[in-house]
Amino acid sequence: MDNKEIAISVVSKFTGVAKSTILSGTRKWPAVEARQFVILLLYHEGATDETISWMLNRGRCAILKSRHNAIASLRLSKIFRAKFNKISEMYEHQKSLRVS
Repeated sequence: MDNKEIAISVVSKFTGVAKSTILSGTRKWPAVEARQFVILLLYHEGATDETISWMLNRGRCAILKSRHNAIASLRLSKIFRAKFNKISEMYEHQKSLRVS
């Protein structure tokens, strides 16, 4: 399992949004929020916007805008930040299981 699959799996499990919905083009808030979490996880791993766009089958500009919105939400929303921190912990745990 690579980082993309782990990120999508963890976010899907935490948010309850199906993996297929995260990868779809829907603009409903639960899917958008889940997609933002995936983008932040991958971006913090060092993935570029272009690489993330390939992984999520989206345009690079869409990823850039989504990442900027997610970073703003981290600064402004305690709830969004708390969710992301929990997802980050779960993500790191899953990555450590893959290595061991």
